[in-house]
Amino acid sequence: MTVRRTGVRVAGVVLIVAGVLVGVLLWVAAGQRYDDAVADLAPVPLGCTTTLAFERTGTYTFFVETKGEIGEIDGDCVTDGRTYDVEAEDTPRVSMSLVDDRGGEVDLDRADGPSYDHSGRRGVGVRTVEIDEAGDYRLTATATSDDAQVVVRVGRDPSSGVTALRIGGIAAFVLGTTIGLLLLLVLGNRRPSVAPAAPAAPPWPTGQYPLNPPVSPPTTNPAVPPPYAPRPPSHGPYQPPAPTPNEPGSRPPSADVRPGSGGPLPPPRPPR
Repeated sequence: MTVRRTGVRVAGVVLIVAGVLVGVLLWVAAGQRYDDAVADLAPVPLGCTTTLAFERTGTYTFFVETKGEIGEIDGDCVTDGRTYDVEAEDTPRVSMSLVDDRGGEVDLDRADGPSYDHSGRRGVGVRTVEIDEAGDYRLTATATSDDAQVVVRVGRDPSSGVTALRIGGIAAFVLGTTIGLLLLLVLGNRRPSVAPAAPAAPPWPTGQYPLNPPVSPPTTNPAVPPPYAPRPPSHGPYQPPAPTPNEPGSRPPSADVRPGSGGPLPPPRPPR
């Protein structure tokens, strides 16, 4: 039973450590996924047409980024590297037009979010598009206000999948620690049920003389004869005392003894 309790405790410790590690890893992975998604947003300067290569189908978001930096871009839309930080209560208005490689215009849907503000970059989603076929598309972005310093970013929602990873991390942490503590505190400390032991046989005396000598059987009283049974005499028949010889000068006893003299009484008179 001791080996079993030890195994249960080891399993509890392993579950707690695994739950903590998995929870931390998933939480860190969620943050890394968010950072990578923000960094992978494709920049589109204003005032020119930029070619975007959509390698996968799905939903993409067009962000107006008011804080961040952009490197030098060559090609059809030349721009110098710079940083920008536009302070505005409302998101600057930007006009966008997207066409596919055959020259057909693709509809852009209005959106109010999502947004991001991370690692020195801030942006708000204003348009979304559903790309049904992978390929090259051309986007023309034009500012409709004086806030020409902003940059358009295109890509997936940075928060996509992040929430699921964080929920998974929390669930792994809670489940691992809960089950591990249950094994340690409840099952690991439970005492095994012990079957009642059979009564031990009395010890056999090993010495020459027993410590407690055996008790002799109780004695019985001798048989008592019935009250009507004759009892044997305890002495012989009555013997009158032998007469003593008369001393000189004494008078021999006479048979004629008068009443009152201590002799034998006369026989009673017959009734009249």
